[in-house]
Amino acid sequence: MGYPFFRKIVFGLILLLPSYKGVSQPYVDVINTSAQSLQSNYKDALNSKNTTTNYFLNLTIPLVLDSQNTIIIRFYGENLRTTIKNDLFTQTNNLYSTLLPIGLQHETKNKKWKFMGLVMPKLSSDFKAKISSYDLQVGGYGLATYAINKKLRIKAGLFYNKEFFGNFFVPLFAIDWDATDRLKLYGVLPTTYRIEYAVVKQKIYTGLAFKSYTRSYRLNDGNHDYVKNAELQARAFIDVYIKKKFVLFAEFGRTIGYSPLAYLYQTKTEAQYIPIYTKIQDAFFFNVGLALRIRSDFK
Repeated sequence: MGYPFFRKIVFGLILLLPSYKGVSQPYVDVINTSAQSLQSNYKDALNSKNTTTNYFLNLTIPLVLDSQNTIIIRFYGENLRTTIKNDLFTQTNNLYSTLLPIGLQHETKNKKWKFMGLVMPKLSSDFKAKISSYDLQVGGYGLATYAINKKLRIKAGLFYNKEFFGNFFVPLFAIDWDATDRLKLYGVLPTTYRIEYAVVKQKIYTGLAFKSYTRSYRLNDGNHDYVKNAELQARAFIDVYIKKKFVLFAEFGRTIGYSPLAYLYQTKTEAQYIPIYTKIQDAFFFNVGLALRIRSDFK
């Protein structure tokens, strides 16, 4: 690949940073990995216990074409590990998804408008059988950002994915606001939004966040049934920069109506024969991770 390729990536990261250009956050994570854990109770007669752990990996590679256009290549991986335990049995199951968004970001010459479009092929399954078309999903993401000034940006767009439960459309809208040199509000609603405060600039950041994330996974049980995971979270977070570009982060929050549920193939009927993916009670969770992060507000 050599130096020219590396230089394209570095320049691409700089162009993605939202200092007066306006994307969804004041930083770019080149690589980000985390683990989220919660313990809850099932809503069943056996008083079953639930333990759920999510492992995440995100990678971003931007390749600059010119001063206005950047190719964006991302990789997203997830492992959802769930355990049910009661006096009769204990069972653990793993679900996985791999997502490869590829697209283009275009910025107008006057720096006021920015447009991003991504095609998002995805494999999502328990991978207990050979990968097939039943495990494949294809989606897209489009977002337009208008910079009113260096401190205020508005965004609108649309997310679509061909989920196993059907076509899934999410209209997107948000306002990013650098309220002060320490306080920032940013994100894309209804998926993620953050209120961030710099306790110690370039060292410690904290705040409140909201996350909504719906996805589905194929079960290779011979029937092609699936699991739908509709996740809403309210959380508090802290980011600690151990180096200028390396950050340790932790989040503590509460689920809102969280239950990964199994459904019969091509229906919205719950598959009650799979007890591990039945309703659970809301619970507190903890998430910790490490990222290689480039911020636009670091000198």
